[in-house]
Amino acid sequence: MWLHDQCETMPHLQFEVTIALDPGKKAAYADAIAEHFADFMETGTGHVAVTIRTYEDSGYYLGRLDPGEPALMLNGDIRQGRSFDQQRGFVLAAFDEAHDRFDIPTENMYAALTQHSGEEFHEYDRVLADWDQTEAEEGAD
Repeated sequence: MWLHDQCETMPHLQFEVTIALDPGKKAAYADAIAEHFADFMETGTGHVAVTIRTYEDSGYYLGRLDPGEPALMLNGDIRQGRSFDQQRGFVLAAFDEAHDRFDIPTENMYAALTQHSGEEFHEYDRVLADWDQTEAEEGAD
């Protein structure tokens, strides 16, 4: 498993894929995902955690796929306050990034985002606040 920044940070964007990825490809994808998240969610990247797990041994199931098809699942824990359009824009950007980099068909991708209050996200030195428009205007890390 590869971690972007520190695992104590939030949001936590967990990707599971059914193809082999070397550490360099995971790192580059994680960096791109953090940037997409910051762009769509109007925040910084310093508190964004990305994990990427690979399941080459059929340890992944998505009902509409035939066994062995390449697939991607995104499970994201994010702070509440983001609009549907922000969430949808981020998910589609993450899907497009995976398709472009790894040639996974977009129809083989699935995402679930769960929103939490800011106080549910703990770093060693702080607890996050809820997201609001001020963060979009002033930035955050």
